[in-house]
Amino acid sequence: MESEAAEISSARDYYRRILPFYEKESVAQAHLAFWRRMAEAHSHRRILEIGAGLGRITAELARVGDAVGLDVSLEMLSAARRRAGSAETRRAGFVAADARRPAFGAVFDLIVAPGDPLSHMTTLADRRRALRTVARQLAPGGVFVLDGLYRPRDAVAMPRRRIPHLRGVLRIEERWIPIGREELWHARYRYEDRRADGEVRTETAAFLARAWNPATIHDLFAEAGLAITETWGGYDGRPFHEDSSRRLIVTARLVPHVRRALPVRTSGTRPEPLIEEIRRP
Repeated sequence: MESEAAEISSARDYYRRILPFYEKESVAQAHLAFWRRMAEAHSHRRILEIGAGLGRITAELARVGDAVGLDVSLEMLSAARRRAGSAETRRAGFVAADARRPAFGAVFDLIVAPGDPLSHMTTLADRRRALRTVARQLAPGGVFVLDGLYRPRDAVAMPRRRIPHLRGVLRIEERWIPIGREELWHARYRYEDRRADGEVRTETAAFLARAWNPATIHDLFAEAGLAITETWGGYDGRPFHEDSSRRLIVTARLVPHVRRALPVRTSGTRPEPLIEEIRRP
């Protein structure tokens, strides 16, 4: 319990520090069309997003069905709530909760994890708990889509990005260093927001992350009662290749007759959270 609390505190501190920069970064990385296609593919009407952050993807999913965004960052969820007031996205709600523990019954037709929020869960025990929680919150026939962190182990990665925005340009430098043999990485980000009025703001932040191993991911999902049906190496549906892909997108279905710890709701369109919800105005 102490390690989990420390991990949540660390994640909150990290996103609190980078929030002014992350707001601009997330616009460029939302990939809204992809996630909307996932929601529309099988007429999913009850949707949960894990790691909702600023809520852009949750709001887009809410155009298809009733969507709930879950995250541990209170600051980000407060910003997400403020953004979700339009008529088109009023079916979006936001909840502060730990994804390793069920906050709902088994009610969701679709659960998505964009940007791999599970990468912050650095032990296999936590990863197993999170996947079991996903399975317990899926309705019969439900689907889980993970945008998983993947890094080949052969070299230090130092990607750079340049993101124009209305008031200037955001530059992001990353440094990913492998640690040992357990798919652990030390990630360090440097942000530089150079505005048109001459102001320059910078910030650095680091965190420990766990990538997914293609050789073991099927077994991990199966242990949780999830059967992987497809894997992609990009949002365009390209095949996944261990030597060249930089992400691992996985779709999985709930295995029939999975034993559940929580009851299945059969009425209503919105699940009742077991923890406090950050409500819309």
